[in-house]
Amino acid sequence: MGREDQRPWRPSRSSRARAGEKIGDTDDPGHPQPDEAEVESARLLENDARGALRVRGFSDEEIRRLADEYVALDLGEDTDEFILWAIRNRGEAH
Repeated sequence: MGREDQRPWRPSRSSRARAGEKIGDTDDPGHPQPDEAEVESARLLENDARGALRVRGFSDEEIRRLADEYVALDLGEDTDEFILWAIRNRGEAH
């Protein structure tokens, strides 16, 4: 990995604005939530990544929250990319 890959991920201005739109009264406070149409994608991503993240000490609740945030921020749906993002941003995600 190059130095560029080691920098913590920071959401773009448009991602932060979009995340602000996805935070509501019933959501996990302060964490972007997927739209209704995105929930299935978040659950699939969560399930696909669960084994790899559990062995790294992630709880099921943490995996779900991170998958929701990853999909809500429109960062993609690739499981390997999500796993790398989750590891880099553990504890730093919104």
